[in-house]
Amino acid sequence: MSPFLLSQVLVTVAILFDVLSFQYKARKNTYFCLIISASLVCAHYFLLDNVAAGTLVALTAVRFIVCYYTTDKRFLMLFLILNVIATFYTYQSAYDLIIFIGNIIFMIGNFQNNNKLMRVLMMIGTSLYLSYNIIIASPMAVVLEGLFLVSNFIGYYRYYIRPYFECHR
Repeated sequence: MSPFLLSQVLVTVAILFDVLSFQYKARKNTYFCLIISASLVCAHYFLLDNVAAGTLVALTAVRFIVCYYTTDKRFLMLFLILNVIATFYTYQSAYDLIIFIGNIIFMIGNFQNNNKLMRVLMMIGTSLYLSYNIIIASPMAVVLEGLFLVSNFIGYYRYYIRPYFECHR
């Protein structure tokens, strides 16, 4: 199996965990799914020789493990610094800045106590990841981020928009 095909298979499996992740309201369930997904996506980027993206998503998997246990803002600062260092050492093209900015937005969202704000920030970060995957021509990663965005929005709707309208009838 070619590295490209294997990378697409890994992302296909990651899709399942991404779609599940935002259908949970419990933070730990969401982050458990995201840990698995990020690990698979990380391997995907390395198989495609996208070292900057692979490194940043490896840090993302570690960040998700930390976020599973805490929202302590000191860890946010640590991951912001690690993200800058990783980008500096693995930078290959201007496109790497897209995933770098997406990661920054994701990080800020990950360390929010407010689930609603976390979801909104992750939708913004996902939009940047989606753009990056279109540019690098990874079809399954485009599907992954598109479905992640839709899943996040469905979860947001179920937990925040629909109850608001049901309460104000």
